[in-house]
Amino acid sequence: MLLEIIRRWRWRLLVVALIGSGAVAQGEPSPPSEAREPLTLREALARSLEKSPALAKFPYRERAAEARALQASLSPNPELSLKVENLAGSGRFEGADSAEVTLALSQVIELGDKRRQRQSVATLAGEQVQRTYERSRLEVLTDTAGRFLQVAQAERQLALARTAQSLAGDVEQAARRRVDAGHTSAADLSRARIARIRAELDVQATQRSLAIQRRHLAASWGRTRADFGPVSAELFALPEIPDYDALSARLEDSPMMEELLTQERLREAQWQLARARGKQNLRVGAGIKRFEDTGDHAFTLSASIPLGVRDRNQGEARARRAEYEQLASERRALKVELNNALYRAYQQLTQRRTEAKVLRTQALPEAERALKRIRDGYARGRYSYLELTDMQRERLALEREAINAAADFFQALLTLERLTGEPLTESTAQASNFATDATVSDQPNNP
Repeated sequence: MLLEIIRRWRWRLLVVALIGSGAVAQGEPSPPSEAREPLTLREALARSLEKSPALAKFPYRERAAEARALQASLSPNPELSLKVENLAGSGRFEGADSAEVTLALSQVIELGDKRRQRQSVATLAGEQVQRTYERSRLEVLTDTAGRFLQVAQAERQLALARTAQSLAGDVEQAARRRVDAGHTSAADLSRARIARIRAELDVQATQRSLAIQRRHLAASWGRTRADFGPVSAELFALPEIPDYDALSARLEDSPMMEELLTQERLREAQWQLARARGKQNLRVGAGIKRFEDTGDHAFTLSASIPLGVRDRNQGEARARRAEYEQLASERRALKVELNNALYRAYQQLTQRRTEAKVLRTQALPEAERALKRIRDGYARGRYSYLELTDMQRERLALEREAINAAADFFQALLTLERLTGEPLTESTAQASNFATDATVSDQPNNP
């Protein structure tokens, strides 16, 4: 049953149809990324699952929980006692001739079902470790997908910066030809040179930003260098938006809710154990007694239980009950918080998909046509330098907005997957299957 739960929740990832190719990262101290194979989303997820520093602690926590479960199942050990009476006294009790020697074996019998309650607490503590692991694994995967997305976005931004650099160079050449022909002033050429220099600086800054994002992605699997090529991603392959009501219904079974519910059950078990510990234990014993002066033997029986004048554990029981009731309140608050977060992410998802689509299919083609018309007209003196640069900036700004809108769409989709714990696209499921094959078991591996 537990393995089925693990398989069910294990890959509640992320984003999407990232299956194209991006631009190339620059600025890494390692060999150029052009020489390496493109990194796919599925490969990045598999690397994170195998080597994520955030998941390395869980095998140890799992073993500790198993040890506590073993400890909880143990009963108190029996006790062997030896008692000598009437030894070294006076009169007929002088010496050891009248001694009475009792050899007894006693055992504490736990009342109040303490052992079963201890085992219940230990079992639920182990389940809590597993729930936390499942949530952490989901967070690692969605975080890796988010970093992968940031690299893809940075690669697109770098390609755009290089386009801007190329356009600035073309404008500078066109301005030089017009100055040489006496059709415009040298001031236009100076402005074009400044624009080209700024474009070159922007390319350098974007390269460094990309290098940072690549290093950030490599850290997902514990690497300090981005030893991979460009990411294989297509930002504008936007999937359809899932149904909001269906997503909202999934919140009840989300990893965060499941973890809190398990913790609530653990707190309840701890409360019941504290109540059980208020019950006094019974001690029983049996032994054999020897009378040295007659050489006779006799069996002995004993039983004792402390007087329950007061419950010595009532304070602990009350504290555990308060903690249990607190978690019930926290669960209600978490449900409201998750619903609000889901609504915000869904609204952003809808808006950013519309923006990316309209900018990509309508605004950008129109800007391309306008820029071509003004660029051709500028060469013939029909448009001014300012008209050309304004249109050029407008075209670049539209593409930048489209890239950001598409990236924000996928980030919102990642948020939905993190909240619900459900894959929302076919590509996500494919990535899950790939990463599943890359791991050796369904549970944390003991090192």
